[in-house]
Amino acid sequence: MRKVSLVKGEDRYENIKKALALIGKDLDDIRDKKRILIKPNLTATKNKFANTDVRAVEAVIDFLLDTYSQLTSSQITILEGSGSAYYEKKTTRQVFEDFGYSRLARKYANVKLECVEDFSEFTQAQIMSIAGPEKIKIVKRLSDFDFRISVAVPKVHNYAIATFGIKNMAGLIMQEDKSLLHGLRTPSAPEAKTIFTYIPTSAISWARRRFPGLVNMVFKKSMAYMKAVKVIHRNVADLAKATLPDMVVLDGFYCMDGNGPVDGFPVELKAAVCSMDALKADGVGARLIGLEPSEIGYLYYLSQDKVGDYSLDGLVGEDLKQVRKFFKLHPTYNIQKKWKDS
Repeated sequence: MRKVSLVKGEDRYENIKKALALIGKDLDDIRDKKRILIKPNLTATKNKFANTDVRAVEAVIDFLLDTYSQLTSSQITILEGSGSAYYEKKTTRQVFEDFGYSRLARKYANVKLECVEDFSEFTQAQIMSIAGPEKIKIVKRLSDFDFRISVAVPKVHNYAIATFGIKNMAGLIMQEDKSLLHGLRTPSAPEAKTIFTYIPTSAISWARRRFPGLVNMVFKKSMAYMKAVKVIHRNVADLAKATLPDMVVLDGFYCMDGNGPVDGFPVELKAAVCSMDALKADGVGARLIGLEPSEIGYLYYLSQDKVGDYSLDGLVGEDLKQVRKFFKLHPTYNIQKKWKDS
């Protein structure tokens, strides 16, 4: 049984190092790995609370290099595809620069930064839209790594209730295909009318940043959105079987409630979570923000499919009840929670 650690403290960097130390020998799986992926969440171009803080990633790197000296000869790659950057006609490379990630490549001889936009080769996976099956492209570069680490922020979400380490891996989808995961784009069935038929994804993204209340009101009245909040959970679970991280680190120093995953408000938890069972880490993440993991469709599906275990067996560190807060969920939550309705 894998451990899952929960730490609370006044320093983000130290919290993460302590959380990693608490899972002990579970981490020995990484000692002989040569090509390590670190996947942060850099979905936003401006809101720092929506993104993985660079110090969280730095803490992971320092802990691994200090604990396993042989990893100094391994290649550590920080790979991301920023959705907001794409919709705002910017680049992930610019987001790396703006949020301090470029200095990591300068600080460590064996660390480099890569962007989904750098690659032209992809593998395909089948997902579902509200109109039927679709294909989604995942950057082929993912298959080159022998160990995957997701470093994410617990946040509420505008389609999938909440997002943690597992869903963070969706950043490795080809930029143009990211909106397919939500089910409302239907390229194989253009006769299926949704809001995206009439308004480009980039325009909706722009409006959501500036007029979230108006966009939420429109979506609440959309029958297609009601179908999409059911589709996305199965899609995320199916995608996870191709992209599942070997380890999840959740930086909960600040989390996000309200209009997540980009435009919500910071909630200070001063917490960190770590596990070599991605589902176990995300299960603790869900509980930290006041939800049970079974309330989040993709976590429920992965549990049913035996892709990990979100029970609290193996929890070490803090008493979860002393750390958790009950977050303000997304304004569309009352629709989103119907994901399991027939």
